[in-house]
Amino acid sequence: MCEILVVRSITPRSFSEFREQGRAMEYFGSAKFGWGVAWLESDRVHRYRSMGQLADDAKDANFLNDVESTHFLIHFRRPSMLSTVQIENTQPFMNEEQTIAFVHNGRFVNELEYRPTYADRCVGAADSEVGFLMFEDLVGEGMPMTESMQIVHSRLGGPANLAAINSDGDIALYSSNVANQLWTFRMDDVVMAATQLHSTDNSLFDLVFPDSTDRRTVIGGATL
Repeated sequence: MCEILVVRSITPRSFSEFREQGRAMEYFGSAKFGWGVAWLESDRVHRYRSMGQLADDAKDANFLNDVESTHFLIHFRRPSMLSTVQIENTQPFMNEEQTIAFVHNGRFVNELEYRPTYADRCVGAADSEVGFLMFEDLVGEGMPMTESMQIVHSRLGGPANLAAINSDGDIALYSSNVANQLWTFRMDDVVMAATQLHSTDNSLFDLVFPDSTDRRTVIGGATL
């Protein structure tokens, strides 16, 4: 029951510009079990994660307010299993080379079948990490990010929304979670994507992004 927010701008924007929208998504999405953000800076992907909430995270006020980027990938966590509420299970996941970051909303139903393959690399217990490690390998083999996401979902199954950024500035999206549809839209000159707060009405736009335009659902793989 996590929520995802993705931002892409032509010119660098401050993280603080999207803080209130993020807090609204966190609140209305009941995603209060950790949050994190990845962003593009100096041709590398950087990351911040917290087990708290964006709404009351004191550290981000001193740190992220000064971060400017053209790309932000934000994740608000409400895990399927509360036993996995630890920092190592908090998203976004990022590879050691800082070339990709990845988030997942939903549940991979076949995760236990594939977990032994990645046992020596898993640091946590979340099903999302197995999906990330599989995605990392596919991308490392030269597979485009959107195709990698499709393969990950075909193997791991279940309802899933996926989003990733890389150090080249690409953003990939994948949506198959009909209970929490992924949307793309515009806010002036900023292109965004967000999950719909597990609310199948228009609440994402009524409550969080009322001034958005060009609203479209994501079906399968897409780029932002």
